[in-house]
Amino acid sequence: MLVSFSVSNFLSFNNEERFEMKAGRVLKKKEHIIFAEKNKLELLHFSAIFGKNGAGKTNLVRAISVLKNFVIFGRLPQNATSLWCRTYDENETRTSNFSISFIQNEILYEYSVAVLLATGQLLKEELVRIVGNRHTKLFFRDVNNEYKFHHSLKGQKNDIEVLARSYSLNGTPFLFNINHNTQGFFVQNKEALPLLEVFRWFMETLEVVFPDQPIQETSLLRYNLCKNEFARLLNEFDTGIEEIKLEPVSKEKVFEVLDTRTQQKINMEMLLVKPDFSNPILNFLQPLQKRTYSTVIRNRRDIFIISLEDDNEFHFYVLKFVHNIAGKKIEFHMANESDGTHRLFQLLEILVSDKEKVYIMDELNRSLHPKLTIEFVKKFLKCSENKKIQLITTTHETRIMKHDLLRRDEIWICDTNEDRTSKLFSLEKEQVRIDKVLEENYMDNEWGGIPKFSDDEENGKKQ
Repeated sequence: MLVSFSVSNFLSFNNEERFEMKAGRVLKKKEHIIFAEKNKLELLHFSAIFGKNGAGKTNLVRAISVLKNFVIFGRLPQNATSLWCRTYDENETRTSNFSISFIQNEILYEYSVAVLLATGQLLKEELVRIVGNRHTKLFFRDVNNEYKFHHSLKGQKNDIEVLARSYSLNGTPFLFNINHNTQGFFVQNKEALPLLEVFRWFMETLEVVFPDQPIQETSLLRYNLCKNEFARLLNEFDTGIEEIKLEPVSKEKVFEVLDTRTQQKINMEMLLVKPDFSNPILNFLQPLQKRTYSTVIRNRRDIFIISLEDDNEFHFYVLKFVHNIAGKKIEFHMANESDGTHRLFQLLEILVSDKEKVYIMDELNRSLHPKLTIEFVKKFLKCSENKKIQLITTTHETRIMKHDLLRRDEIWICDTNEDRTSKLFSLEKEQVRIDKVLEENYMDNEWGGIPKFSDDEENGKKQ
């Protein structure tokens, strides 16, 4: 579960800004809380981030996405050299800092990196395990660009230090290297398994979802029960869809809609979950290998599924949507469905999944009717009560601020400082009275985070 995330010197974020999922002192709606008893933490299932266009909401989502991809793929975005906060020229030579704290297997970790984005140079990397007030650095990169490790990770062989020396100058995170280029390392060095568990949190639990992204990391649709559940929910949301069918297609049919980088990404994921064990070197990996894989690939015309199934082979499908029109069942491709249905379909896995998940989503309400957005949030808050699942989203749909739906600590505002850089704060920090009409007060600019126009001042003077 996500506890907090902080960023500085990245796009519109100049000074460090911190986002948290810790529950505040609100007494109502205790069912919105995840109780992490071992860590003595109360975490929220849901948070909505509001703010005017250009305030930096999407930049926060981008920052989390950059950190995740740096860990998983070992590289920064192609445009990373221009992602530092350009408000001040001196920021070009300042590090950009990313820090995230989360719970994996009931253990609280904090992972941090510092990167000079103008050059792509990694200057700091650190992983800390937190138990109560005790902070243990499991590893960190020192001023000489050498890695230091806590004795609990090293065991008797010190293999990890040998590997670290070969990685220290390649500019990629150690967390990436130790999980990609170390055939059989964790089999021989089980004391270092926390590094595998942390990596898996980034890869399997943390999902960053943008409105137009063509790929979603996981899918439940290959299971008939979940497929039927998707169809039921689509029908409840008044889309006219009664049934979903999976039609087998070839790998070539799926890959022809993908760009080269996405093809490479999927091929690498498929190799990771099903390596070629005819290569004797890779036999070391077999005990640790995950034997399940399922990915949704979407564009505006079609939705495809790739899944590793019980026969240990990859299967490829295209989705068809069945409508009952005047008593006749007719199948449609996604291209024939509305933009709202296309967007809603992207969201349904959040309601159906029983996995431990953290979804970071940009623009929840995009292409959705306001009532549909509100209904989705209601369904999420209800279905998440007995799950370890979190949804953090940016949105302009102020109607979900209603007090009968959200707690005040679930509402965050992203606004701009006088120099147009971004700042973040929650209504819990603002000590908003419980009887406040949150939507009306937000739209009246009581807390900031909304656009201002010249006629606003004129109307104020007349009053």
